[in-house]
Amino acid sequence: MKYSVFTILLFFISISLSQDTISVDSQSTYPVYRGCDKDMTNEELKRCSKKKIMNFIKMSFDTGIADVALPLEKSTQFRLDFIINKKGKVEQVNAKANHRAIAIEAIRVTKRLPKFKKPGTENDEAVDTPFSMLMTIYF
Repeated sequence: MKYSVFTILLFFISISLSQDTISVDSQSTYPVYRGCDKDMTNEELKRCSKKKIMNFIKMSFDTGIADVALPLEKSTQFRLDFIINKKGKVEQVNAKANHRAIAIEAIRVTKRLPKFKKPGTENDEAVDTPFSMLMTIYF
């Protein structure tokens, strides 16, 4: 809708990987997103996966919805919680936002994340990996 708004759209993303199912040791790995190398260290995998997820959401989010839903606002925040399952697919996506349309769009975009090359592992077994993201959109 408004492509100029999209170009000035800024995302501030604070992504934290919940440690509920993955402990940080030499036998655990983070999920591997497309474009990230399986042979990276855990910290490099985490950084690469975060960056790729952020870019996907940034490119896919319809900023026109935010502009219509919140015409007097200059920014909005929403929180995404989702799980990368043992097969590398996104599931159990939840969003909290100050407007329902923003939450619905955030869920729609997150559900479209492509399958990860490799799921998170612990002791060489695939595990469900919860992610939590706080995003602020300026439009």
